[in-house]
Amino acid sequence: MRTDSALALAARLERADWVGSFDRTRSRVALMREFLRRSALWAGATGSTEWPFFDIAERIDPSARIDDESVKGVAERIGLQQPVVLNTVTWALNFAVLSDTAPVLPDLPSPFEPLVLMFERGGGFGLDGSGHIEVDMAAIARGTVEQARERAPLDLDGAGLDALDAG
Repeated sequence: MRTDSALALAARLERADWVGSFDRTRSRVALMREFLRRSALWAGATGSTEWPFFDIAERIDPSARIDDESVKGVAERIGLQQPVVLNTVTWALNFAVLSDTAPVLPDLPSPFEPLVLMFERGGGFGLDGSGHIEVDMAAIARGTVEQARERAPLDLDGAGLDALDAG
């Protein structure tokens, strides 16, 4: 299914800098941590035992699915990434469909916006064999759902993110 929000998000993802660089690592790490926090909130609200990477839309309405053609268009632009990156992109697009079609959603912050901003600021991420999340060359401990839920929210303002990178 294609909706206005899903098409707008697909366009953002297609324009993202998937090659990346190391000059925005600090903000990208902060954005990943904010994604972990928001994902923990949504896991609690949906009763999901999966965390941090899961299809939130499927937990709420399994029919809220982006069409395969839209996913294919974004996947071609993303290039070679770990499978979890394409999965999270697909789940973000599914959530965009859900946000346009669900009558009511929990009053929580948009779960995938920090991840989309992280992609826009310079590429994907990876998972290593020890359970860490790798953003550029930084390894982030996943921690627990409870630890993530207790983190202070990150302001997603571009100037604030730029200030993190300036050091």
